[in-house]
Amino acid sequence: HAKQTNIDYPSLNLLTFKKEKQLVLGEFDSLGRATSAHIQLQDKDEPKKRREPKIKYNPVGWHNYKLTYGNQGKKSWLFNRGHLIGYQFSGLTDEGKNLVPLTAWTNSGHYKGTNSNNSEGMLYYEKRLDSWLATHPNFWLDYQVKPIYTGNELIPRQVVLQYVGLDESGNLINIQLGGSKESVDSNGISTVVLENYSKNATIDYLKGTATPSLVPTEESSQSSSSSSVVESQPSESSESVEASQPATQLATVVYIARNGSADVYWYSKENMPSNTNLSKVIEMSEEEALSLGKRHTTKE
Repeated sequence: HAKQTNIDYPSLNLLTFKKEKQLVLGEFDSLGRATSAHIQLQDKDEPKKRREPKIKYNPVGWHNYKLTYGNQGKKSWLFNRGHLIGYQFSGLTDEGKNLVPLTAWTNSGHYKGTNSNNSEGMLYYEKRLDSWLATHPNFWLDYQVKPIYTGNELIPRQVVLQYVGLDESGNLINIQLGGSKESVDSNGISTVVLENYSKNATIDYLKGTATPSLVPTEESSQSSSSSSVVESQPSESSESVEASQPATQLATVVYIARNGSADVYWYSKENMPSNTNLSKVIEMSEEEALSLGKRHTTKE
């Protein structure tokens, strides 16, 4: 290949080609959410060690639920602590800036276990990018993953994958992995947008809680992170979890205007109308508010 020096890599949202492994993690945003992960590497830069099996870091909004899937009554965990850049490239296990709550479906392609042939799952692309590197040992992969949040929601609604190859001179090489979600721009850079969802769950993206869309659920006892306002109800015994629905998750604090005489309550003062007299806003538990016949505002 003729040497190309006229590529402005940053303007294409790529890492500047330096012929060396680069890994750049975005900073946490003001809500503590991971924002982006970007790597440029060759096959020889992949981690040699096996991955630590357990991730100890809980991303913000982390909860987990065992939900039924399929029609056999089988259950599996809804969420994974999802790596933005998979371990097979990044070598990172427990780094919070590289972790977001992803459904098992979006992370590994299936409710339980993995399915690397499901193009709605990240594993589909990770496996194929890994193979591309292995079959092009002299080339480089530039790969970026960004979670997409709506407003202050703690759970990303989408994950965007962007990838392109680079030859020894830094020329861009198109990588097409197939699947209906892949689009390629005029520079040969591929982009995939994945929905962070699971057919068997209704997810509250703001808080990270979820309910079964069709079937009963149980929440894990160790799932709620201590920083979360939403605490899971501890169950009396493992049997009772299976047998009964866990109590609905209620907020410890809600806010009510006009010294508590308003009909609705809010989870956050910041969301209350700008003309609210904050000196007359009172706090109580959601349980108490509901027992007084108040309902959650529809505007939050």
